[in-house]
Amino acid sequence: MSADDLDLDLIRQEIAAEVATRRASGSLDALEERRLQRLFEQYSPHAGGVGALSDALRSVDATIYIDPEVPVASSQPAGAAIKKTLRKANYWYMRWITTQTTKALSNIAGVLHQVGTEIDRMNRRLDLVASDNPPIIELAGSTPWWHESAVGQLDAVSGRIVVAACGEGSLVRELTSRGLDAYGTDPRRELTSEGASGLDLRTEGVIDHLEAVADGMLGGIVLTGVTEAMLPAQRTWLLRALERTARADAVFIVHVIKPEALQGDKLPVALELAGVTPLRPSTWVALLRERGLNVSIVEADHDALIVATHAQRA
Repeated sequence: MSADDLDLDLIRQEIAAEVATRRASGSLDALEERRLQRLFEQYSPHAGGVGALSDALRSVDATIYIDPEVPVASSQPAGAAIKKTLRKANYWYMRWITTQTTKALSNIAGVLHQVGTEIDRMNRRLDLVASDNPPIIELAGSTPWWHESAVGQLDAVSGRIVVAACGEGSLVRELTSRGLDAYGTDPRRELTSEGASGLDLRTEGVIDHLEAVADGMLGGIVLTGVTEAMLPAQRTWLLRALERTARADAVFIVHVIKPEALQGDKLPVALELAGVTPLRPSTWVALLRERGLNVSIVEADHDALIVATHAQRA
C-alpha cells in the first residue's frame, strides 16, 4: 500500500476508538495516555512543526549530487574486476548523464529554496496579524456559577468531552466524578501541572488541539476564556473545527464574558494587546443559530452561558 492509499482520518478515528475502549476498561490511565502521545509527537513525521520545510530542503540539498563512480565491490570471484572494467568503459556516458541530472536537480532545489523563503516571509507577516492560539481572558475574582449548569447539560452525552482553558481542571474533575469521559486543554503550563490528581490535562491551546482531533470524535465541547480575544479569522476557524470534530448529538457550551465587563480598569492587558472587542452573548447566539444549532442562553451580570445542540437532539 502506498502513502497515497492511506486514509489518515480513518486511521485517527480507529486509534481514538481503541483508546476509548482501553480507557473504559481501565487498562489505560490518563498519565500513560499522555506519555504515549508525547512519544508519538516526538517521533511522528511532522514532529518538526514549522521547521519541517527547512528540514526537507536540507535533505534535498544533501541528495542532489549524483556520483558517477558506481561501486564495484563484489562477493563473486573476479566480480570486482569485471565491474571496474564496465565502469571505466561507460564512465564518459555516466558522467555526462549524472552531470546533467545534478544540474537539473540543483535548479529545482534553488526554486524550492526561493519558495521556502517566500513562505517564511509570509508566515512572519501572518504572525504580525494573529497567533495560533488566542490569549485566555478571565474575570478577576469571579466564581464559576455556570459549572453546575454545564455539567447538567453534558451529563448524558456520549463520546469525549473537552474543556478548553481548563485551568487547574476543576470542571474536568466535576465531569469525571460523574463518570463522563472528560479532559482539558490549556496553554498555561503552570496551571495544568500535567497529570494533576490523575486528570487528563493537556498543555496546549484550543486551536492547536482541535486541529489534531479526528472528525466526529467529541460529544461535548466547552469553551471558556478563549473566545473573547479571538480575531475574526480565528473565530471562523473555530466554528468550522467545532462542526468537524463534533458528533451528531454533541453539546456545545460557550461561556462568554460581556464586553461591558471588560472595560476601563477591568480591561485585561492580554485583551488590550490583542486589539479586539469581545462579541456580545447575543452575537454568539446568532452565529450558532446561523449554523443550524438550537441555542439557549443563561445570562449573569458580567457573563453568560450559551448551550447549543444540533436540531435532531432537541
